[in-house]
Amino acid sequence: MNIINDNQAANVSGGAHANGQSWIDGGATYYRIAPGDYLGNIAQRFGTNVYAIQRLNPGVIKNVDVIRAGDVIRVL
Repeated sequence: MNIINDNQAANVSGGAHANGQSWIDGGATYYRIAPGDYLGNIAQRFGTNVYAIQRLNPGVIKNVDVIRAGDVIRVL
């Protein structure tokens, strides 16, 4: 598991301010949702969109407007 800090994420993905921790495991990038996050800022941080993240997490994200702090999602 490789931890990516916010500065690295900003350099890679445009620097949106999603507050949670991210890491790479087995070639996939994961993110732990932090309080105050919303799917749009997470998607922006990683250079993707909310629907791509939803497709990667069908069991966790059923509605792009509803996410829960503490959940771990795959973002890439």
